[in-house]
Amino acid sequence: MMILARQTLLRIGFIVALALGLVMVDGLQANNIASAQDVQVSGPLAGAPAVMNQRLWRDMRLHVEPFFAFTIADEYSRSLIVGGEVRFHLLDWLGIGGWGGYSVATLNTNLTQEIRDKGVTTNANRLDLPSRENYPDQVGRLNWWSGVELHFVPFRGKLAMFQKIFVDADIDLFVGAAFVGVEERKNVEGLPAPGNVIDCLIEGGENSPGCLSSQTARTKRTAIAPSFGIAFSAFFKEFVGISLRWRGIPFKYNTSGTDNSGPDGIPDGQIDSSDRIRQFNNMFTVGVIFTLPPKIKTTQ
Repeated sequence: MMILARQTLLRIGFIVALALGLVMVDGLQANNIASAQDVQVSGPLAGAPAVMNQRLWRDMRLHVEPFFAFTIADEYSRSLIVGGEVRFHLLDWLGIGGWGGYSVATLNTNLTQEIRDKGVTTNANRLDLPSRENYPDQVGRLNWWSGVELHFVPFRGKLAMFQKIFVDADIDLFVGAAFVGVEERKNVEGLPAPGNVIDCLIEGGENSPGCLSSQTARTKRTAIAPSFGIAFSAFFKEFVGISLRWRGIPFKYNTSGTDNSGPDGIPDGQIDSSDRIRQFNNMFTVGVIFTLPPKIKTTQ
């Protein structure tokens, strides 16, 4: 019985393999002579484009955008910024623009407030913290902002609110260069003084007993850095819209006004450019878009 069962199984397997081979050969022959079916569209959609009456919010239009912004994820000081942006779009998906703003106010972070309220000054840390009361005046700040950017708009669509209000919306990706006005603690060197006290020599030759006056001595410079980000824009009228924008601007500056490093990577008893630390500066912007010309164009 066992021998018969094996023979039967072999015969069945041979028949199945033969059938599969015939099917495959027939399929290959059919593919050689197969042709695509030409689907004829009739009725009102015959010859119609994929999209009709598309509203071109950006094509050959100037966007003027006053905005309010604030920095986020700051270590010691947060900036509140008022500014504006101008963009011209050569195509509906491609544009170029410039922007700028000024920090109208700064807010100390919780870390700065903790150091001001609870910091302890000793001879060992006198260069880094001459006095805790003046520490908020020691940290680095960002005073003004500007830049040029190239804009790409790969996604667009329509949003509905409560199934009654419909707005056109799109996603704007941009990349460019930024120029930032940075204010930091002035270069200073800690020097031993009589009685085991540390004094400071401020850049320019001014002596600062106990480093007190060096804490509020400031210097300003312009940092050049890449900028990039993403924006969501919604248009309510033919010439008015709103924009929510995130922008990243990474560059180095001394946020704490302390001796962070030296040529060898360790604190060297002086504060200068080697103490700058790379920061991924984040900015969130809320803007109102006004477009020119005010009349929108549509496709066929």
